[in-house]
Amino acid sequence: MNNNSISVTVKFFATLRQYGPDKDVLIIPENSKVKLLFDKYSIPKEERRAIILVNGRPHKDLNTVIKDGDLISIFPPIGGG
Repeated sequence: MNNNSISVTVKFFATLRQYGPDKDVLIIPENSKVKLLFDKYSIPKEERRAIILVNGRPHKDLNTVIKDGDLISIFPPIGGG
């Protein structure tokens, strides 16, 4: 890992597991945003309303910057009516 890269752990839950492994450790460029993960795993637009937790805290913005050592958990949107 060079000085411009960070290591993050990504976990997919429920129906989103079809796009990636249950758990994956990635080396990505520093200052990357959550959106990069959705692009990397080819998650379709209709799934991008997912519930995103960064280190256990909810984040709605795909432009949230990821930091070294972060754990990003991605859950499908909750349906209901």
